[in-house]
Amino acid sequence: MTSFFRAQCLALTMGALVTPSVLAQEETPKLVVMLVVDQLRGDLLDRYELAFSGGFRRLLDEGFRFTQASHAHARTSTAPGHATLTTGVFPSRHGVVANSWFYDLDGEWRISYAVADPPNVIVGFENVAALEGRSPQTMLREGLPDWLHAQDDDSRRISISKKDRAAIPMGGQTNEHVYWLLPEVGRFITSRHYMRRYPRWLDRFNDRVMPDFTDDQTWESQVPEQFRALARPDPAVYEGDGVHTVFPHVGAEEVAEDHEQARNVWAFGQSRVDDAVMALAHEVIDEFDLGQRREQDFLAISLSATDLVGHAFGPFSQEQLSTLINVDQLLGEFFEYLDEEVGEGAWLLGLAGDHGVVTIPEAQVELGINPDAERTSDAERTALLAEALNQGVRAGGSPEEIAERVARLIEQRGLVAKAYTHSELTRAEPADSFAVLFRNSYYPGRPWGPLSRWGIEVRFEDGDLVGFPRGTNHETTYWYDRHVEMIFMGAGVESGASDAPVYTVDFAPTLAGLAGIPVPGDLDGRRIF
Repeated sequence: MTSFFRAQCLALTMGALVTPSVLAQEETPKLVVMLVVDQLRGDLLDRYELAFSGGFRRLLDEGFRFTQASHAHARTSTAPGHATLTTGVFPSRHGVVANSWFYDLDGEWRISYAVADPPNVIVGFENVAALEGRSPQTMLREGLPDWLHAQDDDSRRISISKKDRAAIPMGGQTNEHVYWLLPEVGRFITSRHYMRRYPRWLDRFNDRVMPDFTDDQTWESQVPEQFRALARPDPAVYEGDGVHTVFPHVGAEEVAEDHEQARNVWAFGQSRVDDAVMALAHEVIDEFDLGQRREQDFLAISLSATDLVGHAFGPFSQEQLSTLINVDQLLGEFFEYLDEEVGEGAWLLGLAGDHGVVTIPEAQVELGINPDAERTSDAERTALLAEALNQGVRAGGSPEEIAERVARLIEQRGLVAKAYTHSELTRAEPADSFAVLFRNSYYPGRPWGPLSRWGIEVRFEDGDLVGFPRGTNHETTYWYDRHVEMIFMGAGVESGASDAPVYTVDFAPTLAGLAGIPVPGDLDGRRIF
């Protein structure tokens, strides 16, 4: 991407900067914490604020919050969200454009997972063919932990999550400690990109601590009676599996296959997976003395339960409210632990969401949010798009001519709200603000949308949901998917809030700037205070 092209993108997507107060510091913080809460849409803390008394409460009271933070790229999903938050550049530059994308191998289209790297097999599972290797080799830019490493080779940099596509991008390109969960066996794992064998402390943790999280096969609500009206009523046939839609959720009733792996997957598909990740966070702080040495250290944590629960039950469900209350309690305990172990004023934290989510279409209608919201079969929409594509191809012409013909045809038939050709995205002035978002998600050779392989990106109607029989999804350009939380708290930060437009590419340079870590000069984002 040329510097002129980047400047055009920034001019269209970046708002005015703000300058909240920053306390004078004699020393940089000893521990820098990057905390991502998966699917933490930007309106959820406000909606459920009355129910919070722990970590979210402290973030709202003591942190500096950017209430209009958002992604400035089109594919709003986990892997590009975490990579953007870590690198300070758009997916068009770090290359992680989606959770998966297509690639051309000798004229045949194949699918690549965002953090796939077959040669770097999973440690301890080298002979399990179903477990493909993992590494950050597809992420083409260094990130915050790499910037810290360049400044101090003795720093310790650790990244953990339930998801590999969260933990790996947050870990940057170095081969430091990066761990994610394999739910079927209830253990945190890593790949040979990072190490050849597991450290003894992690084996002990997996053996002694992890079984506790799967022993109880009942998921109880953590929502006190007085706060239940903040969410929708519990029963809803468009949630979950359509049958088991109320608390308590009982594994024996909801697990289809009665064996340990299935029970583990069920258990780690709701709130307790965050309990496990935070337990590991406490463990690594103890094991590595993070923030308690002369050097500055980095810890990245991504909590995934809000995404797992949000997909199944939606953002306004009793299940999601319960999950957020659990996160609130976990973070409250974690912040107190940091105060005790690292020291008050000695740690710095940045919290962000990796993407939002669309409110379940049926709930949109019930709540009067959007009476026209629809749920559409993925097979039905795909068949209609394929028919239009075949018609456009039969007419002949160059790839650019075919893409232009198909784009206009599917618009005329009302199959999409708008279609953008790659020629439009890369050569012409943006047709609208959405085109800028698609441009920021475009990386040559990594098509990710339903028509990307033919040079076309599509935007469906606002509020529609394609391809999910129940529950909900994200991955669109609309505000509900792009609007996320962004809060900074700790060493050097005064409490406050701003409604200035800021972007997730600003997250890493801001956290680095507050921590005194030099950043590259060619980022798409910038320090916002």
